[in-house]
Amino acid sequence: MSKKYETLAQSIVEKVGGIENISNVYHCQTRLRFNLKNDDKADQKALESMD
Repeated sequence: MSKKYETLAQSIVEKVGGIENISNVYHCQTRLRFNLKNDDKADQKALESMD
């Protein structure tokens, strides 16, 4: 994985509340989809502002 995407992936995991808050991740053609254990831990504003 390129450094650009590795950094992006790490940032996304942090903003959804950390790896311990993720119960499942999968992707469709246009986006990643996360099933979170606790939605309140996700920083929705920070995620929406990401490129």
